[in-house]
Amino acid sequence: MINRIKLILVLCLVVSLLGVSSAALAQDSSGVCGGDPVSFTFLNFWGAAREPLMNQVIQNFQQQCPNITITNNVQGFDGREELVASAVASSNPPGLIMTTRIETYKFAQEGLIIPISDYVSAAGLDVNEIFYEGEIGNQIYDDQLWTFPLPTAGGITGLYFYNKDMFRAAGLDPDDPPETWQELETAVAALTRMDALGIEALGASVFTTQPSSESFAAWLYTNNGRLYSDDGRTATFNSPEGVETLQWMVDFTNNLNGGVELVTDFWSGVEESSPDHPYFNERLGFHFANVSFFGHLQNNDAEMWADTDRWGIALRPYNGENPDAKPAGISGLSFAWGYVIPANLPQDVQDAAYAFLEFLGTQKDGGCYFLFEQGRPSPVKECNENPAYYDANPYWDGVLESLAVDVSVPVTPVQAQINDILTRAVEEAMFGADPQQVLDRAAGEAQALLDDYWARVGS
Repeated sequence: MINRIKLILVLCLVVSLLGVSSAALAQDSSGVCGGDPVSFTFLNFWGAAREPLMNQVIQNFQQQCPNITITNNVQGFDGREELVASAVASSNPPGLIMTTRIETYKFAQEGLIIPISDYVSAAGLDVNEIFYEGEIGNQIYDDQLWTFPLPTAGGITGLYFYNKDMFRAAGLDPDDPPETWQELETAVAALTRMDALGIEALGASVFTTQPSSESFAAWLYTNNGRLYSDDGRTATFNSPEGVETLQWMVDFTNNLNGGVELVTDFWSGVEESSPDHPYFNERLGFHFANVSFFGHLQNNDAEMWADTDRWGIALRPYNGENPDAKPAGISGLSFAWGYVIPANLPQDVQDAAYAFLEFLGTQKDGGCYFLFEQGRPSPVKECNENPAYYDANPYWDGVLESLAVDVSVPVTPVQAQINDILTRAVEEAMFGADPQQVLDRAAGEAQALLDDYWARVGS
């Protein structure tokens, strides 16, 4: 976990998130609201379908700060990386740019963006009270906070969906889903059915279409393991917890699923959004999916969605034989969006950009509204207490539990290469290689990449 000292930022005041009024915002540390006219462009990639929502957010902000004019510049994903890199280094950059976590770190290291730590401190915001730890931690680099998170980078691995109809048919208690690896094994043994062609019904697999670094990482954190040290400088996934996790994944696949080939065949051609997904057809007891699967369930099986006696959710099981293990999800490994302020801007534009960033990232009429209208959870705790969320989702409490146990994974710009290395190691273990040996080799290769990266950045 990223050092908690980095998350505290030594703030002197704690304010209520949704209690920040327009009058309070008008007295922000920069003094830009209600001051001289200032304008800037907001470069983002939210797409045409969500452009009206963002336009409304901007309009809400401008009711509080009418002297600030914001142009909503929505771009497509083609050539996104090149566009962002060019914009942030421009002599006349946008005031605010939507970036991935890795891009934010890279631009921070290159001195192309400014940290917001001083703004946050002057505004008296306690980011640890406002945001989930697994969210705000993704935006910290070199002991500085660079932006606020939006949307969530969590809710990806921390929960699972299960089929209560299949539970009843197998003699399992639908109101007592597994909490540990060991309980999961027992349930999967009862739910899985084989025939001459392979898997007829699958209780669960520990991966979907292929073994991957993400699958391994998700289970590693439920065994009190970590991919890296807190500072992101040392690969630690070949720890005893890591080896135990990979061995468990291999044994689970061989003993309960009939081997990696059968699992791969079962998942071949399956799409999350398809009505033919095995979860909707009583061929899959447990599905380890992210929060987007709520929408797929509602769209593809409205009858099942409306009947909570047929389905449920719970936190991803942990290793019950490890006294230090507990439920956990991983956040920021695959992505984590933020909004950065370029360094090559006049001070008044930077101040105005921060004022909008704070509104977008923390306030009810900003990011809270934007995400709620999409049915998505917010990285802001209090936003998710909107009663309408509970009306729309019968298991909203479970979503919040999942976000609360997410852990921010420290990553570097070489993460994609490490993903490939670790995925290869997991695949080799699934096909018979020794888990200790493949993880040791993978950790050595990953460490060489990390050492080279940290040597280049000189910190």
